[in-house]
Amino acid sequence: MDLERVKAYYAREDVAIELAKFGQNRELVGRFANGGYSKRPSTVFYPGDVVRMAKNGIVSFHASVELWNNPLTLETDKRSGWDFLIDLDSENLDKSRQAADALIELLKAHGVTSVFTKFSGRSGFHIFVPWKAFDSSLSESFPEIPRALGKYLEGYLKDELPKNVMGDVHIDSVAISSRHLMRAPYSLNEKSWLVSIPVKDPWFNLDDAKPENVKVKPFVLDAKKGEAMNIVDLAVDYVKRREIKPVYEHRHSQLTTKVPEEFFSPCIKKILKGLADGRKRGDFIIRAYLSNLGWNFDEIEKLVLEWNKKNKPPLRENYLKSQIRWHKRQKTKLLPPNHDRDGFYKDMGVYSVECERTKNPVVYSLRRYKDFLRYNKEEAEKKKKKDVKKKTSPLKGDST
Repeated sequence: MDLERVKAYYAREDVAIELAKFGQNRELVGRFANGGYSKRPSTVFYPGDVVRMAKNGIVSFHASVELWNNPLTLETDKRSGWDFLIDLDSENLDKSRQAADALIELLKAHGVTSVFTKFSGRSGFHIFVPWKAFDSSLSESFPEIPRALGKYLEGYLKDELPKNVMGDVHIDSVAISSRHLMRAPYSLNEKSWLVSIPVKDPWFNLDDAKPENVKVKPFVLDAKKGEAMNIVDLAVDYVKRREIKPVYEHRHSQLTTKVPEEFFSPCIKKILKGLADGRKRGDFIIRAYLSNLGWNFDEIEKLVLEWNKKNKPPLRENYLKSQIRWHKRQKTKLLPPNHDRDGFYKDMGVYSVECERTKNPVVYSLRRYKDFLRYNKEEAEKKKKKDVKKKTSPLKGDST
């Protein structure tokens, strides 16, 4: 593509406006045709800045995943947050599409519904989870938390995808590092001269990424507050276990019978009455909860499908069955979110004051059930002793 056509593309008002919007609170850097970057740190404040940079020879724009109070200083204590980015790269676009599909479903299975996908402009994808989905206390935990998430998700993808697919798909760990840049939405890719467009479905029509066909829509990274914190806990635990390499034994593996419904925690009972909002989060909670209470997956599937009939509207049955199949393949048991986790029980309207008694609904139910079993055992022992005493005691009226 000649530079005049590049200038004409970035001179489009809709393109320049969207690039400038995405650059707010980010470092936004231009790249020349020879591969060199413009001076850093840099950012774009106005659409006119985009047009000016293109006139000066910039052919693509690259943004930071880190968010800054002042992108021109980049002082660590001025970092206001970060978006979690997975950079899926492959020489084969169809394999990238498969990996992107699996990754999106994997995040949703963990209750993360605010997932944004962008075509890289060549043969890969950028998968985003917005900063709002995390707790503000993690602003300084970069790149440690994103790296843990990357390792955790990559581990599950290896189990999820065929070897011939995963072997050709690369999750770029360099993208999870301080001051790393990723191609901005609606930037050209100087290797393919296609546009890095946001997509709802990885199986989009590639012709939509041609500059003359691009239809600009706002790429606003928004999320439910704290919705990704459950997967953060799981990822951090996953990395710790890999570092010390223990023989993993689930702490509730001694459970030999399933916990009956009468011992379910109050928040789970409310979820099982049906939901109008948070149905996918509810599905994940139920699956994780029951699998820790001795229920097998046939029993879980039956209960989930019955529960789904009460939802307004119900989720697709195929979706629910695919999530159960995914959950069944996992090598370790996933706990449901803790009671105090943002984005779940309270936001879903199922929180109960009784939930404050324990950290997690699984703990609540196991305590109640074990107390019940202990009580029954004690009563049985008392009865046994009483019966033995009756047999060994002399009859009333006997004399010696």
